[in-house]
Amino acid sequence: MGTSSSDKAALLALLEKYRAGKCTPEETTRIRQWFDSFEELPDAGEMKAAADKAVVNAMHTLFPRRGTSFRYIMLSAAAVLLVALTSLLFIYRFYMKAPAPVTYSSITTAKGERKKLTLPDGSTLTMNAGSTLSIPSNFGDSVRELVFSGQGTFDIKQNSKQPFIVCTGNVRTVVLGTAFDVKAYPEDDALQVAVLNGKVRIEKQERGRTAILAPGVTKDQLLTYEAQTGKHVLKPCKADDIAGWQQNRLFFEQASLEEIATILERQYNAHITLTGKAKHNCRYTLQLKNEPLNKALMLLQQLSGISYSINNNEIKINIASCE
Repeated sequence: MGTSSSDKAALLALLEKYRAGKCTPEETTRIRQWFDSFEELPDAGEMKAAADKAVVNAMHTLFPRRGTSFRYIMLSAAAVLLVALTSLLFIYRFYMKAPAPVTYSSITTAKGERKKLTLPDGSTLTMNAGSTLSIPSNFGDSVRELVFSGQGTFDIKQNSKQPFIVCTGNVRTVVLGTAFDVKAYPEDDALQVAVLNGKVRIEKQERGRTAILAPGVTKDQLLTYEAQTGKHVLKPCKADDIAGWQQNRLFFEQASLEEIATILERQYNAHITLTGKAKHNCRYTLQLKNEPLNKALMLLQQLSGISYSINNNEIKINIASCE
């Protein structure tokens, strides 16, 4: 057993030399060939058989000898090296091989454009205009997590073993199986999550910590979160109205003229400029049902008292006379 202990020590020393980056090119090649000879070990029986074989292969590769005594040494060394080599295999698998870098595939929608997608897990997403979806290459490996900006309605395929997470800035919407609408444009003051059915959890990540904004947002509830102030409000809503943009229905509730203009510009792919100074804090509740832009502006004029002009795709709205 003295010889096998010596062989074991030499093998471990060579592996440590490899980890430290001090091997010669020939030693490095032999080590990598040895590691690459391993197969996946799905159960204890196959693991032991593969480890036994690996012992012989490793000794042949790293310490070639001649004569019949080699066979005897191999048999005596196998029992001693089995545990060490198996452990080293997993150390190599998890620590010495760099994990594959995570890459992202991005999908965007332009102003006036919408897209309906089927995600890799079978869930669906309808993206509103001016939105961006980024799907990581490891999506579904352990969790179903993606990054989203803009507005979209998600219909999530249920999987209790794999939560679905939508990351919008430092806010995470965590679901197991539900449908909800997210509105999180970078230029907006607030993020909104409205639940059409099922239940979601809303979290905020800040400075490495996770805070629960709402443990359970359910059907026809709307969570609004203001990033600048950190304030959030949970209130009842008509989620179908909020997600009605998919059917060209735009719903505004106590919205300012600036907010209305931003949404009209995005939905109709127009350039809108506000002129004048409002005399009051003018806010309006309004629903547009598949109206062309000129009709939408006319209805807004009748409701608010503003005036506007259209020159090709350039629209100027004078808000000085709003009521």
